[in-house]
Amino acid sequence: MQFKNPAFLYALFLILIPILIHLFQFRKFKRQYFTNVKFLKRLQEKSRKSSQIKKWLVLTTRILALVAMVLAFAQPYFPATQGKLKNEELVIYLDNSFSLQQSNQNGKLLPQAVQKLIQSVPLEKEFTLITNDKTFPKTTTSKIKNELIDLPYSEKKISLQNTYLKAKNHFSDAKNSTKTFLAISDFQSNQFSSNVIFDPEVNNQFLPLKGNENINISIDTTYITDKVGDNYKLHVQISASKKNNENYSVAIYDSIQLLAKNSVRFDENLSNEIVFNLNHPTIKNGKIALEDKSLDYDNELFFSINPIEKIKVAAIGANNQFLNKIFVNQEQFDFHAFTESNIDFNILEKSDLIVLNELKQIPNSLQTLIQQHLQQDKIAAFIPALEGDINNYNTFLVNTQAGDFSAISENELKIIDINFSHPLYQNVFERQISNFDYPQVKSVFTTNASRKVLSYANNQAFLYENNGLYVFTSSLTTENSNFTNSPLVVPTFYNMAILSSKFPKLYYEIGKKADIDINYSLNNDDVLALEKEDVKIIPLQSVKDNKVAVSTLETPEISGVYKVTHQENTITHLSYNYARNESDLQFYPIEDIENASVISDLENYFDENRKNSQDVELWKWFIIFALLFLMIEMLLLKFLK
Repeated sequence: MQFKNPAFLYALFLILIPILIHLFQFRKFKRQYFTNVKFLKRLQEKSRKSSQIKKWLVLTTRILALVAMVLAFAQPYFPATQGKLKNEELVIYLDNSFSLQQSNQNGKLLPQAVQKLIQSVPLEKEFTLITNDKTFPKTTTSKIKNELIDLPYSEKKISLQNTYLKAKNHFSDAKNSTKTFLAISDFQSNQFSSNVIFDPEVNNQFLPLKGNENINISIDTTYITDKVGDNYKLHVQISASKKNNENYSVAIYDSIQLLAKNSVRFDENLSNEIVFNLNHPTIKNGKIALEDKSLDYDNELFFSINPIEKIKVAAIGANNQFLNKIFVNQEQFDFHAFTESNIDFNILEKSDLIVLNELKQIPNSLQTLIQQHLQQDKIAAFIPALEGDINNYNTFLVNTQAGDFSAISENELKIIDINFSHPLYQNVFERQISNFDYPQVKSVFTTNASRKVLSYANNQAFLYENNGLYVFTSSLTTENSNFTNSPLVVPTFYNMAILSSKFPKLYYEIGKKADIDINYSLNNDDVLALEKEDVKIIPLQSVKDNKVAVSTLETPEISGVYKVTHQENTITHLSYNYARNESDLQFYPIEDIENASVISDLENYFDENRKNSQDVELWKWFIIFALLFLMIEMLLLKFLK
């Protein structure tokens, strides 16, 4: 037992006063004479023994009452345990990721966790709060109550191991304090690594938040295929957390305008794909939407289809007539033809498709440009001349990792084999054909190329492709081949041009680095901005020629469609979506984690912690004892004869 006011114990010397009073009777007896004793009242004799017992009992009660009162003022107490005499350092991790959008009978999990935290943690209790995107060091619930109530969901998901290491940095090195780490989360499996370790010297507590077992439906991604003019197919990939027989409606919007609608089921597979046939050349504020009873953030996917620039095609050679017929006067192509002596390298650098058409020698400067062109994931085509320098050709082919030519064969060959699975000929033919009017050649360069697109009857390649370079093994002059007059020539070169123009990304992922080239002339002092409603962001950017290279990573933080603006002008639209990491509702068995305990209720935990940490105070009991002894004394004086 210990005392808060031990100085009051000196008052125990006061017990000497009643002892002295009881031991020494200061009454003086006076003799009184009477003439006649018959008028005196007969008195009952008291025994000296009973009188002494009463005196000792009264003395005892008075001493005990005085001792109890002195001890009450000294405020005695029992400390709960020796460990609780230490100071407690508390770090709380509150998971505010999108998976906390799950619901149970009391509503969404995150607002419930915030409310419990505000109600359960003592107002004066100092702690450090860590969320997925913020840290509140050495604070109290009263200081951050408003921030907690307005706490938004965060797209950032950090592993529990990293959170734990961050929490340990907020603990001091003091030996006389207990360290407590309290994690409040749904503990998804993707939060844990295989080597997660918790310090046995820290009091690690986990409070799992559990939602109803609703089926979560997620719009995972979207992409475009088979674009011909304004027509294209928009693919939407959707996944479910469990198989079920429900029909889920999926709609596509441009702002508030409904463009298409379809439904999807997950009775056989956990993933499915819907294909929409659209003919909208631009969709500035695209949104794919569905409804389910679980997470909200993955029920929308934003995308933008901006106006596409013309595909830039450049041909170098003397005989470009067949290419003129394919690309000239076509709205979607910007075609430039050059002879070997008047090449405009500025146009070549900006071209999507470059055709080297029967150059007898390829200059080193042009070889370097083609290599850089291919490194940018663009496309080039090489048509050899029969009189060409085979050594120069092989140097070019080897430098572009496209094999080499061995010799010229003058055997007449027919082109009979079409690789229908190659992107060049996908969706060109309704079915694979065998009775085709095959073109033929008279002289060819032999090669051992493997990635054949068109082949001769002897299984040698007429056209093969490697790393974006399409190589013909024969001259296409009318003297050597009738290929330019065959039905294959148009889809071959047309699709080369289509494949060379990469369709702009429909959307970017928040939190992942995105490098975006925007075709816009900008002065050095001007900047582009991303704007969405009340949000305005100035991203990292640099000016290169007639383009602005924009880079985004940490911003934007909110999904949606953003306008790219310069002053009052809207240049284009960019869409950003959250990563779908939270959509997989698989949870870690935290009961199996070593050096950690699982609690079921936050309020009970802090109540129990408060009780264990409070001292057992005894002063009230001594007040009661003092009053009780005084009452006993009064009863003794009144009733004990």
